[in-house]
Amino acid sequence: MLVEDDQDIAETLTHFLAKQGFVVDLAPTLAIARAVILDNDFDLVLLDRRLPDGDGLSLIAFARSHNRPQRIILLTALADVDAKVDGLESGAHDYIAKPFEPRELLARIRNALRHGIASNREVKRFGPLAYDVENRAFWVNDEPLALRRTEALVLAALMARPGVLVPRESLEARVYGYDRLVNSNSLESQISRLRKNLAEKTGAIRIHSVRGMGYSLIEE
Repeated sequence: MLVEDDQDIAETLTHFLAKQGFVVDLAPTLAIARAVILDNDFDLVLLDRRLPDGDGLSLIAFARSHNRPQRIILLTALADVDAKVDGLESGAHDYIAKPFEPRELLARIRNALRHGIASNREVKRFGPLAYDVENRAFWVNDEPLALRRTEALVLAALMARPGVLVPRESLEARVYGYDRLVNSNSLESQISRLRKNLAEKTGAIRIHSVRGMGYSLIEE
C-alpha cells in the first residue's frame, strides 16, 4: 500500500512499482489508510508523513494497537536527523528522504521484504467456517476451501464482522481498491461464485443480501 496524497508522486510510484511486478493500493489520507489496514495484510506499506489529516507516523501506532503489524518504509520530505530518528524509533523498517532515486527505493523494498513480521496467529471462526488471517486461508469443517483471490477478499471482509451487514461500497473497496471505478455487476459476480463454493461445502452458512445496501454472513 502506498499512503501518499501528492497525485503526481502517487501515479509515478504506482506505475514504477507495477512495472517491477508489485500490486499497489493507494491511500491518499490517513483515514483511508487506517480503514484499509484493519482489513488487509500488506507485504509492505510506503508511508508519507505529511498527509492532509495528520502525521503518517500515527499509522504505525494505529496498526500496532489493532494487532495489524506491517512492514513500513517512510517516504518523506522531512529529512533532518531528528525526523529520521523519530520515524525509525516509531517502528518503521526504513526511512527515505524525498527526492529519492527509484532504484534505491526498489533496493530498500526488496531488503525490507527479506525480514519477517512478528505477529500473533489469528484464526476467526463462524459456525463450520474458519479463517486463518495470517495465511489468508479458509476451511469448512476442517477441509480447505479453495477460492479465487477476489472471492477470498470478499469472504475475509464478511468474516471480519459475521452477522453484520457490510456495505457494498466497503466490499468493493476491499476487492478492487479505494481509488478505482468498479462495474456495478462486478461485486455481484464475486458474491455469486462465493455462494456456490460455500454451498458445495456446507448448508450451514450463507451470504444474505439487502438490496442496494450490502451483504452479511449468516448461520442457518
